Amino acid sequence: MNSNNFTSDLNGKTCVKCDKEAKFTGVDPKKAWYCQGCFIQMVRNKFRSALSKKKIYKDADARDTLVVYDGSPSGTFLLNQIDDALKQITYKRLMVKPTVLVLVSETEEPEIQQVIKRVAEIKENFLENVNWFIAHIASCLYDEPLELKEFECNGVEKITAYKSLLASCSVPTYKKELERMLKEKCLQKLAESLKVTKCMVTDDADDLGRLALDQLCLGRGGSLSSLVTVADKRNDFMIIRPLCDLSKREISIYNYLCKIDDHYIQFSHTQSQEKSVQTLTDAFIRTLEDEKFYSTINTVLSTASKIHNTNGKDGSRCSMCYVEVAEFHCETCSAIRNSCSENLDNIFS
Repeated sequence: MNSNNFTSDLNGKTCVKCDKEAKFTGVDPKKAWYCQGCFIQMVRNKFRSALSKKKIYKDADARDTLVVYDGSPSGTFLLNQIDDALKQITYKRLMVKPTVLVLVSETEEPEIQQVIKRVAEIKENFLENVNWFIAHIASCLYDEPLELKEFECNGVEKITAYKSLLASCSVPTYKKELERMLKEKCLQKLAESLKVTKCMVTDDADDLGRLALDQLCLGRGGSLSSLVTVADKRNDFMIIRPLCDLSKREISIYNYLCKIDDHYIQFSHTQSQEKSVQTLTDAFIRTLEDEKFYSTINTVLSTASKIHNTNGKDGSRCSMCYVEVAEFHCETCSAIRNSCSENLDNIFS
């Protein structure tokens, strides 16, 4: 990878922050261009701003945070930002006490072993003085809190049951949504096991924009705000999305410029041929971006952040997906239950 992958139409471009030659831009090339130094600072500022504007760490007694790493470029960026923020001297340090959770979704033993090996290498570059745990997403199926062990993948005993549960779902759209819900359930379960109430995830603006459209199609349009906002509070647990204002493009450029783009964990997956709301949403957004509608994601997220459910009873939430609802379950989750031959009550109780 080289800088030519990220640059185009550079004639006469000047950095919007200084007088140097501009080489990099974010999602929309018609807008702001930056020199290398200013681009890096702009991305860092977006990350810090997302956390500071919600005052997430104003409580000195609740700084313990589970930081999720999933092997993606966004996951690598998140580790780098937490590592950098803790070492900060020039600017105010981020007052957070991280524990890194490597979340594994691979189901084959050779790939899981590859993750364990790569994590040992990556730990030498990021947050080497904090605790790291590796856990499979199938950990969501445990009834009780886990006693997490280091240097091994926790939860592998439940992989067979996890695969069986997903296979029991007959509708591709509901299966993909169930996967997302099980991932969030897993994070909550693991945070509870470690006695942590906050969890930073790797969802960036592109992920959240697609999620917003997915949820609109699934009938949860009245509760979009909580699904895409920086801080999603759920009883005694909070999901934090510090990358919500950053696109995959910005993250990829930053990783390249800071020479951390070799700290990914990549696998060759065969793309599923099953059509679902999620695959159609992804194709729709890609088509708009190819036709140079660069602000699609920003527009979706800006609109979604303003949509709140006004029919709920004192902030009541669905016991499965945790969106704001008027009843105990939302209609989408009822449909997911009906599409699965296996019982979901023990998992989402």
